[in-house]
Amino acid sequence: MTECIHTLFSAWGAPTADERASATDAAIGPDFCYSDPRTPAPITDRDDYINYIKMFAEMAPGAEAKVVNISERDGSARATVEFGMPNMPAQRGQYFVDIKDGKIARIVGYAGMGEPS
Repeated sequence: MTECIHTLFSAWGAPTADERASATDAAIGPDFCYSDPRTPAPITDRDDYINYIKMFAEMAPGAEAKVVNISERDGSARATVEFGMPNMPAQRGQYFVDIKDGKIARIVGYAGMGEPS
């Protein structure tokens, strides 16, 4: 059930636009919705999402996003993703993912690991 999450985040480090688009298409469903702390509003358009992750690739050449842990239950998952940047310490975030028919329907990301303030 969670392979689509690994596939989606593999697109973040893909070196070409075609590879980013191919991985995205393999991971998302027709009613896809994405948001994280850097999106001003949820992204619901495939091309807008691909342009969003293109910025990541352009701002941090050689960087990648890797799923390092997943907990799943009843069609939903919580994924911990590590963002590796060349010559910088990795950063982690958590994503809550709704999956329908093996594809991501909705994904909401949060910076960090939810440490108490």
